[in-house]
Amino acid sequence: MPEQLPPRGNWARAKAPPAVNVPAIVAAVVAVLVAMHVGLWFLGEDWQVWSLYALALIPARFTTADYPMPWGAQYWSLATYMLLHGSWTHLVLNCVWLLIFGTPAARYLGNARFLLLALVSGVAGGLCSLVLHWGQNTIIVGASGGVMGLMGAAIPLMYSERLPHGGWRPARLSELLRNRQALVFTAVVLAITLFSGGTGWTGNSFPAEGSIAWEAHIGGFIAGIIAFYVLAPRMHSA
Repeated sequence: MPEQLPPRGNWARAKAPPAVNVPAIVAAVVAVLVAMHVGLWFLGEDWQVWSLYALALIPARFTTADYPMPWGAQYWSLATYMLLHGSWTHLVLNCVWLLIFGTPAARYLGNARFLLLALVSGVAGGLCSLVLHWGQNTIIVGASGGVMGLMGAAIPLMYSERLPHGGWRPARLSELLRNRQALVFTAVVLAITLFSGGTGWTGNSFPAEGSIAWEAHIGGFIAGIIAFYVLAPRMHSA
């Protein structure tokens, strides 16, 4: 049989897919969180205490006039508490969920909106913890509020709809509320959140009195869903 020749034309070797297919902005956020935890671990107790003094969310700062803190820390700590983590387990879990759910959110929203959604979710989670622990001398740390917001934002993308003429669009909120799979997924997420918050199984390390607040998880999750529909580009099914 004659040898079959390839069709004529300019053919080049196809590029291999990247070994790690994660948006650069997601990898950068993970790198910052890991660098903060590793750096404080190496620097020792004095720097660890200083990080809590400067960055952690402490509700008592809002009610105690002479509470030791940098000026204005009670306000900026609603965002900076996300830079600290209570243990290696806490850090690893947040980074894993950030990679999983932050990736689709970053690809769809773009870098700026991705960061804004994570920030809004983290602040919302911090506010929920602040309200429920008002005036208490507890230390709240962790990026879980922002991560849970990204998880909430990923749900409309997970249950997206293909368009008749190509492409796809995220599920509308009304569609999610009628989607049994989406509701089951949400229920499982919230159940795990309440379990981890109630049992404290993620533990803590250098913040000996630290709190990994389930309130921040739920507040961030709800804020993330709402923020997604505010920030997402408008797409139509027609």
